Amino acid sequence: MRSSALRRRIRVAALLCALPLAFAAERTEAQTADATAAQALFEQARALYAQGRYAEACPKFEESQRLDPGSGTLINLARCYEQIGRHASAWNKYLEAAAAASATGNTRREKEARERAETLRPSLSTLVVDVSAEGKQVPGLEVRRDGSSVGAPQWGVPIPADVGEHTITATAPGHEEWRRVVTVEGPAKSVSVEVPALTPSTSAPAAAVEVVPEPELAPRGGLGTQRVLALIAGGVGVVGIGAGSVFGLKSKAKHDDAEKYCDGAVCTDPRGKSAGEDAYAAGTLSTVFMVVGGAALAGGAVLWFTAPKRQEDAVAVGIGPGSIRVRGAF
Repeated sequence: MRSSALRRRIRVAALLCALPLAFAAERTEAQTADATAAQALFEQARALYAQGRYAEACPKFEESQRLDPGSGTLINLARCYEQIGRHASAWNKYLEAAAAASATGNTRREKEARERAETLRPSLSTLVVDVSAEGKQVPGLEVRRDGSSVGAPQWGVPIPADVGEHTITATAPGHEEWRRVVTVEGPAKSVSVEVPALTPSTSAPAAAVEVVPEPELAPRGGLGTQRVLALIAGGVGVVGIGAGSVFGLKSKAKHDDAEKYCDGAVCTDPRGKSAGEDAYAAGTLSTVFMVVGGAALAGGAVLWFTAPKRQEDAVAVGIGPGSIRVRGAF
């Protein structure tokens, strides 16, 4: 019995030790592929933008930003939106770029993005979505604009909207869907739409579903609360170290990219500056994750080895993409 329990503990420890390498390898490979694709898309988008083919450039900027987010890509995307008349989207992306630049300490880019956003503000058109007094009484009412939820705090508030058609829908359990298509014109125009009380549905109600509670399982011996907490803490520590490894590798990669365009500490090339800022941000995140991961692992070890002995049962540990699954009697 003792040797069997010892072997199970050794297997658990081996799996936990192998997790950082597997996690880091998987994440690094995926991030490298995403960054490569993002760079290729960004360069294509810049070329299309230079040719005045803005409608083709914007989707490529969008995909590049999705794969490898950055304040520089956001600013280029916002400029592209400006060219095709999507001023509300451009204004929003400039503000996102300013926040991203501020997070990395790039004050020049933050200032540029905020100035562009303020320049666009007077030309923004708005869409006001409100709900009638009767509509507000409908239980479970959900309002959406172009598929995005419009919560009660937004009702009656002018929200910047791109010029063109917008679809407003309202749904509630036991009621027919309400739909309205409105057209926003610009610049600096405002359109309002009010959601009325919804019509009760005429379809037959769904059959009632009886919920049968599952029988309670008889208690049995297991790892005990303290050792369960130890495994959880260990898992958090391993994931933290894995994440720290990923960001460390990304920081090095961005640093190497910066050296391609910069001469030592002096750097005038925007690409080098952007890569250097990204390297600094990734390095900071790597340090934070490493510290948190190490502390969690140490705490888990203390909890495990100081736990009182209990009757033990089988324990299975599974490793998945960015996750740990522990199964057994607790």
